[in-house]
Amino acid sequence: MWPALSGSFIFDDYPIFVENPAFQSAHWNWQAFHEVWLWSRTNIQRPLAMLSYALNYAAGGSIWGFKAVNLAIHLVNTALLAALCKRLLRHGWSPRGSDDLIAHAKRTSTWAWLLATAWALHPLQISTVMYVVQRMELLGFTFTLLALLCYWKARQLQLRDRRGWPWLLSSALLIFVGYFAKETTVLAPGYALLLELTLLHFEAARPNAKRNWRYFYAAGCVAATVVFVFYLLPHYVFDPGAFAGRPYTAWERELTQLRALSMYIGWSVLPLPGQMHFYYDNYLISTGWLAPATTLAGGLFLSCLLGLAWVMRLRRPLLALGIAWFFMAHALTSAPLPLELVFEHRNYPALFGILLALTDLIWLATRHAHPRLPAILATIFLATLSFLTVLRAATWGNPLQLAMTLVHDNSSSPRASYDLARLYMDLSHDDPQSPLFARAIAELERGAALPNSSPLPEQALLLTAASEGVPAQAAWWQSLFDKLRNRPLGPQEYRALQGLASRAVEGKVNLDPQRLGEAYQIAIERSPNYASLHVQYADVASVVMHDMPLALHHLQTAIDINKNDPDYASRLIGYLIANGRLSEASALFKQAEQAQPNLQRNPHWKAVRAQLEARQQGGQPES
Repeated sequence: MWPALSGSFIFDDYPIFVENPAFQSAHWNWQAFHEVWLWSRTNIQRPLAMLSYALNYAAGGSIWGFKAVNLAIHLVNTALLAALCKRLLRHGWSPRGSDDLIAHAKRTSTWAWLLATAWALHPLQISTVMYVVQRMELLGFTFTLLALLCYWKARQLQLRDRRGWPWLLSSALLIFVGYFAKETTVLAPGYALLLELTLLHFEAARPNAKRNWRYFYAAGCVAATVVFVFYLLPHYVFDPGAFAGRPYTAWERELTQLRALSMYIGWSVLPLPGQMHFYYDNYLISTGWLAPATTLAGGLFLSCLLGLAWVMRLRRPLLALGIAWFFMAHALTSAPLPLELVFEHRNYPALFGILLALTDLIWLATRHAHPRLPAILATIFLATLSFLTVLRAATWGNPLQLAMTLVHDNSSSPRASYDLARLYMDLSHDDPQSPLFARAIAELERGAALPNSSPLPEQALLLTAASEGVPAQAAWWQSLFDKLRNRPLGPQEYRALQGLASRAVEGKVNLDPQRLGEAYQIAIERSPNYASLHVQYADVASVVMHDMPLALHHLQTAIDINKNDPDYASRLIGYLIANGRLSEASALFKQAEQAQPNLQRNPHWKAVRAQLEARQQGGQPES
């Protein structure tokens, strides 16, 4: 993976931390890290991973440094996975009567390291390790592995009638901490259940301990079912607004996962170049069992795998564990949640399950073969993986080659097109005379016309025209309006609008204020209860359109939407004060107090009042 360290940021790296002001000011002091913590708790709920990005910025912020930290975490995970593999293989591969126990232990240790190395070297891992924002996935798996190692230690102690609860407590604590890196850490108890069903069988030296473990997992399964039925289904499956930002329903997403999971298994077993595109925003949605027909085929294939795991759980426990591990790893990301359909990084933990199942089959097939045969097969397999990984890493290490490859391999992907256009623009240094500038404009226009394209290409075209002082084409604005009217309003739509508004408010570009206002009116009409839209439109109305009554109207609307949050009005008025908009802050303060008299008893409200009075008495001019 070393060649990929010279690559660049990509996709969600930019909105999460590269272009995020909360991270740009990160320094080696408590206040800076505390601000990052507060932002992450409010916006993405993964503060542990976010703090690691802040540390990177505090240490210099080089792209190489970000990617090197990811690679270091991946190597740590490889060592932890090897330690877990060693325990699993020794337990699952019982020595034959004629086997030397010491030699058998050494042999299983070697297989464990080979398995962990294959997992680490697999080409599929490049897009997780070198996609910096997926440090969340890396760290989540770190804590998952640590928790499982502690759990295994506790269970082995219980089998010998020794005290294991300190290790169980450590496992629970690691799961809790890991949750703040990524929510997938909560799957650790699910992995532990699989260990019990295949290898440990709830055994313990004391009969009451065995019974208690069965009760514990039975209660856990009941609790998970209750959460699924009474929370997940009502909030996501039966709520028509849950998937409003997606071009598919919960049922269509689940049907599509039958094909996606089958595709993931294909990547894991045969990672051929050109199969993995990184961007899958144009992935075909399954609208029925036979639309497309591979949906039904994928469902039958996955059902057969699950059936095989159940049948073989006693005879070939590691084979069953590997198959079940793969499904457990996708239990959240393939659930009926309003997530995107396909991402390669979702296979970071899941890949281990497929490789474990393959390893058990190879062990079974070669136990009676020549002693050198397993070593020969392992050498060929690892050499092949290494070659394919080096090829992919070299592509990821060259930003232009990566962008062009992604467009070549998946020319109908709007995201791949947008990335290439963005890179062309960077390489042109925004010089209209550069041939790369013309390529960027052409690629943005091609990307804007692709099916299911977001408004981001239109945003880039409008900002480029405004920054160069040339008139924007009317077709670009019209295309933006059409997409806001007809596409589901999701993260990319909101990001496109916010990008236009922020650049206009900062005075960096001269956008048509009336058309920008029209874009916000369309979005607000379709999503009237999204407070951030009202606040952004208020910024545009105040700073760009100089229409204070319109700004106040939308600011008050945002407060009304969040009336159940007693501190929202305080934060919003504090935002206005910080930006020198004292007249608006004062007017909004009076309106909010009249609408919600109980605010006067709120300590945060009192602090905002004191702050506003101090600024007004100081006679500081408005910005």
